[in-house]
Amino acid sequence: MGEEVFQPLLVSDARVPFVGGFRELEQGSPDRLSLWSAVRAEASVSAREMVKYLQGGALLAATTTLTRDVLSPDHPVIGGLHLLTDGHWLRYSDLAHYVEHYHVALDPQFTAHAQANGWTVPQLDDADLLALQSVLLGDDADRAMTYEPVVCPAAAVG
Repeated sequence: MGEEVFQPLLVSDARVPFVGGFRELEQGSPDRLSLWSAVRAEASVSAREMVKYLQGGALLAATTTLTRDVLSPDHPVIGGLHLLTDGHWLRYSDLAHYVEHYHVALDPQFTAHAQANGWTVPQLDDADLLALQSVLLGDDADRAMTYEPVVCPAAAVG
């Protein structure tokens, strides 16, 4: 009996950017950047806030797949693989681990987005998640056409 092959959880849509997905990761994409090339010797000034931001978010999809640390020689388990969102960007749940432990640099647009949200992930309701799901899966043209990225209220205040 062969080992089960992981299938990525999402269908890409230009309106919903994805951060992470490095090519070395099982859920990564061969045309994405190398995780090794994103490793930095020191944490960024806002690393603690970024890790907290990445650990938050709404659960869009969960799997029973365990993720392993591909940068560590002994490949310890990081945790379960889940697809998270802040209402605009998508990411897998293991991304916070790599930012925290290896100071992995992320897409500058994502970093600016998280900072503009005051490092606080917006609260999403069921309607937000259903609209996002519709965009990604293309299963409801009316709902997908009206999809608007969620903006954190705290970021809009000041």
